[in-house]
This record gives sequence, C-alpha cells and structure tokens, in this order.
Amino acid sequence: MSKDNSNELNTEATELKPSHGSGRPILIGLIAGIVLGLILQNAVDVESRNWIVKNLLNPVGIAFLRSLFMIVVPLVFTSLMTGVAQLGSTEKLGRLGGRIVAFYIATTIVAILIGQAVIMIARPGDGVPRDVVVAAQEQFGDQINAFKKSGEEQKQALWPGLVESVIPKNIIEAMAGGEMLAIIFVALLSGIALMTLPKEKADLILGPADTVFEACIVVVGWIMKLAPFAVAALVAAAISFFGIGLMKNVLLYMLVVILGYGLHLFGTFGLVSKYLLRVPVKEFIKRMMPVMVTAFSTSSSNAAIPTIIRTLDKSFGVPEKITSFSIPLGATVNQNGSALFEVVAALFIAQVYGIHLGVADQLTLILLVLLTSIGVSGIPGGSIPLLMTAMATVGIPPEGIALILGVDRILDMGRSVLNAVGDALGAMYLARVEGATLLTDLPIEVEKK
Repeated sequence: MSKDNSNELNTEATELKPSHGSGRPILIGLIAGIVLGLILQNAVDVESRNWIVKNLLNPVGIAFLRSLFMIVVPLVFTSLMTGVAQLGSTEKLGRLGGRIVAFYIATTIVAILIGQAVIMIARPGDGVPRDVVVAAQEQFGDQINAFKKSGEEQKQALWPGLVESVIPKNIIEAMAGGEMLAIIFVALLSGIALMTLPKEKADLILGPADTVFEACIVVVGWIMKLAPFAVAALVAAAISFFGIGLMKNVLLYMLVVILGYGLHLFGTFGLVSKYLLRVPVKEFIKRMMPVMVTAFSTSSSNAAIPTIIRTLDKSFGVPEKITSFSIPLGATVNQNGSALFEVVAALFIAQVYGIHLGVADQLTLILLVLLTSIGVSGIPGGSIPLLMTAMATVGIPPEGIALILGVDRILDMGRSVLNAVGDALGAMYLARVEGATLLTDLPIEVEKK
C-alpha cells in the first residue's frame, strides 16, 4: 500500500464514521438507574430486590459489556496491523517510526503517572461510607478472592515468562482467549511484514483488513446505542445494593479525572509545545482548537483525523510526508487520554472496594495500561473492555466498572481530546526534529501570504 493511497483511504474512511450521537441518552439512563436503584433499595424487600437484580438488571449489563469484549480482538488486530503497514517502507519505520513511537510512548507514560498521582493524592474512593464498603466486600467477596488469585497467577506468568505471554504458539487460540499482549505482538509483526511486500500483494490483505476494521466500528456504534439501557441497569443494580452514598464519590472521581486531563493538556503538552516545538502554549491551544472541538463533540479521536490533518497543514505547516503516516499511526498507538483514564478508574474502583495495591501491583497495572491503551483505537467507549482486562489482572473486580459507567461518556469526550491533540503534537514534534519550518516560525505577514 503506497503512502499516498493509504493516507487517502484512511482519511476518507474516517470521515464516514458516525459520531454516535450526544451523551444525553446515557445521562438519562444514569438518572433512570439512580431512581430505579433507590426504589429497589427502599421500597422492595431484599428477596425481591435480589431477584430483580439477578434476573432482569444484571443480564442487560452483562450483555452490553460482553458485546464490547466480543469486538475487541478483531478491532485491535486490524487497526494495529493496517496502521503499521501504512508506514510505507522499512527505512521510514527505522527513522521516523522509531522517533514518533518513542515520543508517543513517553507522553503516554507521563499521562499514566499523572493519573496515578492525582488519584492517589485525592483518593475519592476512600470517602465511600464504611457500610457501603463492607457491603461491597460481602457481596463480591468470592469474586474478589477469585480475581486476586487469577491476578497472582497472571503476574507470575507476566514477569518471569514475558516471552511466553507475548509470543503465542497459536494465534487463533490467543485470539479466542483474548490474550492482548500476544494479539498486539502478532498485529505489529504482521504490519511490518506487509509493509515489505509489493503493493499489489499487500493490498490483498490490507484491503479486507481495513474493511473488517470499518465493520467493527459500525458494530461498536450499534453496541453503544444500547449504552443508555445498560447504564440504567448497571447503575440501578449498584445503587440498590450500595445506596446513593456512592454517587458523591463518583462525582469526586469525575473531578479527579478532569483534573488529570487538564494537567496533561496544559502541563505536559504545554511544556512540549513551548520548549521542544518552540510554539507558545496560548498559540498552540488557539490553533489546535478545531481538533479539540471535533474530538470532544464526537467522542472519537479517529473521527478527528481529517481535522487534525487539515489543522497541521493550514495552521502549523507540518509537511504532508509527516502527517501521512504519523497521524494514522498515532490514532492507533497513541492514547494519552485513555491511559490516564484507565489508571485513575482502576485505582478508584480499588479504593471503593477497599483493595490495597502494593508497589508490584501498581507497576503491573501501569504496564498493562500502557500496553492495552495501544488497542483502544480512538472509538467511543473503547477504553472500557480493555480497562476491565487490566483490572482483573491485578485483582480488581471488573464488575466494579458499573460504578463509573454512567459518567463515562462525559469523561470519554475529554480523553478523546487528549488522544487527538497528542497525535497532532507527535506529528509536530517529528516535523521539528526532521528540520521542518512551521508556520509559527514565520512572521505574521509571511504566514498570511
């Protein structure tokens, strides 16, 4: 697949992706879930409440979450493979690819550390009423113990046997088992292999793979249409058992996540803009505003790709040869906002359940968040199933995601902004280190011409 054609195909496909609507239906579902949960807690006897939760509410929530899990493997594999193949040549992969991937990984690590710092300092999960924590531990005691045991087994395989975890004996078996490390490795390897083949041969694989990716996006759109009902069911089940006391802590959790977003956007990105790109922070934010608005309104950094490319060209003067591969690659592997969100959400839920994560557990969580965030692929709600995978590995019950799912759409908008701006920032960084002159370097009179 040639550079120009791959970029054209990628951009056109992105423009056709649906925005999945506003977050209002999910907020309505959240409110309905709270009301229903309070009714079940205060006006229904325990036996009837448990029956309703088990037989009516839980199946709806489980169906939604399992549907997201179902689509993860084909989505991650096809997006990573095609993204790497679109680099164009091994020479570019060695020079430009190495630099941009290193930049993306570095900023993602900083995002994770910021998220870890704000959640551990603020600790919004610690404020949950004691009876709620005790009730949660009693309700999910068996599951928590099972997840802890499973997490210990996976950690033993992760550190000493990392090679076995990354390189599968059977890729089909790895896909069936949802082994994300192996799937990511094979997708990257396949992308590099396809990149070395003649265009006509590579297109025989890349064409169908891109079609599968687009089909996955459509399926995710269908799944997200069910989100309001799933949110109502999941929140109602949680409130009926935990009570409304938890909601205050969820709002505090939201504020902590938003604080982390702000610190990374204006702190990390601002410092990179000022000192590495030599672009004033105010000017950078002003010119990047179309990208931010598009990503926020669509809740998708992929949907913002055409805007990113136009903004980098018209507002910053980044060469086309840089944007043609760095933006598609960034949309796949650079997920600053998603990584920050995942670590905050996981640690918040651990705090709510009274689960203490030691240094080894937190390092494992950081590594998993770094690796799994690569597969989020910039779609609305894409962080949730991968977050659940990371949580289970360190002994945090994935069903705890119900506590925050009702406010996730709002936070999804914010992390999409970080993902999209991070993609653009990486392209600008690569242009700068390659010696390109940006429009911000020119006098205003020259720039206007």
